[in-house]
Amino acid sequence: MISIAFICSIMLGAVQPLSIAVLGAFLKKLQVAAENNENILDATVGQILIFAYLGAFITFAAYTANTLWVISGENQARRIRQLYVHAIIRQDMAWFDKAGEGSLNTRLTVDTQMIQEGISEKFGLYVTSIAQCFVGFCASFAIGWRLAIVMLAPMPLIVGVSIISGSLTTKYTLKTQNSYAEAGSIAEQVFSGVRTVYSYSLQGRFSDLYNLKLDKAMQTGIKRGFVSSIGLGSSMFILFATYSLSFWYGAKLVFDGVIGAAFVLMVFFCMIMGAMSITQIPPSLAVISAARGAAFKIFMTIERVPDIDSDSTEGSKPHKVIGNLEFRNVQFTYPTRPDVPILKSLNLKIRSGQTVAFVGPSGSGKSTSIQLIQRFYDPLGGQVFLDGQDLKSYNVAWLRSQIGVVSQEPVLFNMSIFQNLLMGYSREVPKEEVIDACKQANCHSFISELPQGYNTLVGEHGGMLSGGQKQRIAIARAIIKNPSILLLDEATSALDTQSERLVQKALDAASANRTTIIIAHRLSTICNADLIVVMQHGDLIEQGTHNQLLSLGGVYSELVAKQQIETSRAEDAVEDDDKDDIIVHSNISELNNEYHSNKDIDVQFKRSQSMRLSKFNTATSVDAFEMKRLKEKGIKEASKQQSAPVSRVIRMMRPEWHLMAAGVCGSAIAGAVFPCFALVFSFTISAITFHGKEASSPFQGTNLYSFIFLVIGIAAFFGFAAQTFFFELSGERFTKRFRGEIFQTLMRQDIGFYDSPDNSLGTLTSKLAIDAKNVNEMVTKSWGDITQIITTGITGFAIAFSQSWLLTLVVLCITPFIMGSTAYEARINRGFEDKSKKANEQSGEVAGEAIKEIRTVVALNKQAYFEDKYYKATEYPHTLARRKAWTSSIGFGLQQGIVLFTYAVAFYTGIRLMSEGKIDFTNMFGTTMTIITTAQVIGRASVFTSIFAKAKYSAIAAFEIIDRVPSIDPELEGIEPHSSQISGDIAFENITFRYPARPDISIFNGDFNFTGKAGHTIALVGPSGCGKSTTIGMLQRWYDPISGTVRLDESNVNKYSVGNLRSHMALVGQEPVLFDMTIGENIRFGVDSNKSVTQDMVEDACRAANIHKFIISLPLGYDTRVGDKGSQLSGGQKQRISIARALIRKPRVLLLDEATSALDSESEKLVQTAIDNILEEGGRTTITIAHRLSTIQRADLICVIKGGRVVEQGTHWELLKLNGVYNSLVRQQSLNAN
Repeated sequence: MISIAFICSIMLGAVQPLSIAVLGAFLKKLQVAAENNENILDATVGQILIFAYLGAFITFAAYTANTLWVISGENQARRIRQLYVHAIIRQDMAWFDKAGEGSLNTRLTVDTQMIQEGISEKFGLYVTSIAQCFVGFCASFAIGWRLAIVMLAPMPLIVGVSIISGSLTTKYTLKTQNSYAEAGSIAEQVFSGVRTVYSYSLQGRFSDLYNLKLDKAMQTGIKRGFVSSIGLGSSMFILFATYSLSFWYGAKLVFDGVIGAAFVLMVFFCMIMGAMSITQIPPSLAVISAARGAAFKIFMTIERVPDIDSDSTEGSKPHKVIGNLEFRNVQFTYPTRPDVPILKSLNLKIRSGQTVAFVGPSGSGKSTSIQLIQRFYDPLGGQVFLDGQDLKSYNVAWLRSQIGVVSQEPVLFNMSIFQNLLMGYSREVPKEEVIDACKQANCHSFISELPQGYNTLVGEHGGMLSGGQKQRIAIARAIIKNPSILLLDEATSALDTQSERLVQKALDAASANRTTIIIAHRLSTICNADLIVVMQHGDLIEQGTHNQLLSLGGVYSELVAKQQIETSRAEDAVEDDDKDDIIVHSNISELNNEYHSNKDIDVQFKRSQSMRLSKFNTATSVDAFEMKRLKEKGIKEASKQQSAPVSRVIRMMRPEWHLMAAGVCGSAIAGAVFPCFALVFSFTISAITFHGKEASSPFQGTNLYSFIFLVIGIAAFFGFAAQTFFFELSGERFTKRFRGEIFQTLMRQDIGFYDSPDNSLGTLTSKLAIDAKNVNEMVTKSWGDITQIITTGITGFAIAFSQSWLLTLVVLCITPFIMGSTAYEARINRGFEDKSKKANEQSGEVAGEAIKEIRTVVALNKQAYFEDKYYKATEYPHTLARRKAWTSSIGFGLQQGIVLFTYAVAFYTGIRLMSEGKIDFTNMFGTTMTIITTAQVIGRASVFTSIFAKAKYSAIAAFEIIDRVPSIDPELEGIEPHSSQISGDIAFENITFRYPARPDISIFNGDFNFTGKAGHTIALVGPSGCGKSTTIGMLQRWYDPISGTVRLDESNVNKYSVGNLRSHMALVGQEPVLFDMTIGENIRFGVDSNKSVTQDMVEDACRAANIHKFIISLPLGYDTRVGDKGSQLSGGQKQRISIARALIRKPRVLLLDEATSALDSESEKLVQTAIDNILEEGGRTTITIAHRLSTIQRADLICVIKGGRVVEQGTHWELLKLNGVYNSLVRQQSLNAN
């Protein structure tokens, strides 16, 4: 296939210059026949037919070459993608630690696309260009070397201008993109931490930061526009100056009798074709070089054999595993941090059937031990044994099939619950067995209540389910696997007490009769373990049962004391064993919603051609992506019905009107250049062919025409330069303003807007980046093109009709084909490129899911499953690309051959009219050249239509955001009392509330009431989803209640201006949000921008937050950058910095939402100390939400929320006496010795 394509491409390149020889022969015969008064039609008809034959041959060769290049490129690229996905999923964890999943996904979508472009039609164009260049130059030197040398002289100038302007444009483009990327990262930080931004009213500061980056981008963008406009203008001028020189010299050679007139034309055209093909080589070469670079990286991965190879068939596979484990002198450091020892010399024996718990602070090596058992890594020193044999002696895939894992962040894939459960096992599992496992894992009852039961899609990352539900499904998956060894890594750490109890029951059942290793920070979950191992800094420091370790009075008993809840004053209480799922119902109606909203899409989906994807029962997750694709299609269809808001964009661009007017004038000049060139060209050919004597004065005949070429060159310089520069300038200015406006509008929206799945972080950042750019192109690119096309059309047809209206009408019959082929090729190519890129990205999401959750995929031994699923997902883009091969090649073939067909028709008609004396040669040649040039320029208009269509969708989307009126508008006025006037009383009265994103799930039904006195600490406890965090959201006015009143002091919170209300409060959330700047700047963000903050104030806040010593121990102290999302700091450090940020605000109301739940015991102790200091200091109202009850036992008021209302309230001791819900929660978390 490639050989045939290669031969066709060479022939296509070689035949183009040879067709010029036919034109030369035609002119020669015409000249001879005219001089001898012969019948000119008889003399030239043979040559005219050759044009037609050549046209047919070129069309066929071009079509065949293009089709075969596209098909062969697509087939190879699909194979490469498949091999690459296989190679990635096969690698060991050490490789993944260094690779970074984002870069792997990018390589899979972007790099393979680059390879495909480099081995497809672009490579064909490269071959054609080289052949055309070689034949063109050889032919011109063979026909008339003198003229060829003169024409070559200005070539270095053109090349030099191209290189200089190209490199400068690239330099400024990179700078512009970097500035936009910096602006994008600012926007990303705002969207990902939007609640923090709103709490501290940081919109103005981020808007200023964003505009600063946009301004930088605009300045470099303007420089880029200037450089490219001068580059384009200069190239045009040099080109026309070359024409001027070559025709003047060619005419001289003809008049001196050195060369015939027809040969001048042949040398000129061959040379121009050779030169034009040189300009086409660099773009193609750039694509091929990029493909080679991409291929190098990809093939490095494909050829890499990992140290721990799950593909390997070597290693023993015993029939039975007993489950005895031993760590013997194990030493380990992570490959990415070789200087940080994780395990120093671990020695531990675990007997078959034992439940062993690992405890200790973060970073002590607990999770590492589990990963060594799974052979994600191998120890650097020492050995790990299973049943007396070194783990390395077992087959890797077999070993992992014997191990079940449930981790802290349970991973579910974007498919149905049933399919997620089956991921645990490789054979077919009867449905009864699956249901039995779910009953054991305590999740059968909530699954049965879902709209589609076990066939419910769980959404991306299992997002449609709560943490506890996901965790229990993961446990059921492990039970179905029936492993000999069960590994539980923090399996309940992120759950509330209610969910934790259900999950813990499931775990206890699952760990019976098998070796189980548990890692836990909540010590209440491991009291009953057969052996508890305490680790610290990579060493095993204590081991024994719960009671033995308590009696030792060492590290373990200290950890217990930190988490202990005082119950000694309470009478013994019977544990209230609430039945299963209080939490279940909140998610069920959401899934119902999802089910019904997907039903319409599903109907469409079933009808769609892509139905073949769902024939495979494993393709449900592809269906999830398919639904997403159809949803996007639906939105696009709806946009098609709306008209493009051009007038609104023009009104917005009012400050740039004068620049756009200058750009339009430049476009008009640029549009007239080529038709005028065609006319003067025909006059020149006529003068040297039929008026074979030199002009008597410098401004007559060929001298005059050569001078006119120079004038056209000057006009081209100003026209093209003005068009490019003024539109680029106005575009850059408008984009800066428009992006800034969209960003500000987004920061005005209510939190409900961000809760909608349609407004995810990725969607909003790409909207900012892409929509503003596209809307800018609606005017800057389109207007220049439209003006140029209109001017070209008017000038071209005016010239053609003035030369010969009859011949013009005949040639116009072919014009639709010229325009159509140019348009069709550009349109189809552009359209398919976009479509297949998008389709490849979507199939990449399937692989992306496997790469992102590689540890789970590897632990489940499901590599082959995901490879197979990815192969099926690439079916749609593969079909698209093959369709593109057959269809877009028609346009390409016609485009290559149509000029020769036009010559045949025009010359035949022209010769007939000449022989009848109706026109002369100048009229005929002028008309033909002008119409061909005009039609080709107009044909390129289709590129403008696709730009316009994109811009239209973007404009509609952007204006939808700009016009959206938020339900809680931060710009509305309200009362603004000074901080000193606020005492801090809080009241919730008869609250009814539902989240805007889930309107049919009621959080509060009008029964929610509670009052908090100024200066008190109020703790809210209760199961997940009961509305604890919602109260903070309403106090901060992220949301307003549907009915009822939230008060701060005596006033309804909606009476305050939003900024003032939030200025009296400070929030510390479960996930601390820090921004990518210095520690000092992050803390200063706590104070409103209009107040000054001294360094002493910052340090005082940090001392109170227990973090000052740590900060000054850093090399840069308070000037240390915290990294993206605070990545350079641990969870506890981030949490204490966010507490300092809250304290420097000196709030009247402090809001603590789960401020210590995600921390290990060591970090929790530090953070809790900071919080206790604040609470003791008093003087402010504090609302704290906690699952760990040991952290809130000293609160002035504890409110227990259940079923949308406060069911119990009082102090810790009062609630224990009630012997109700709170007492039951305390008992479940109790750590007393048995």
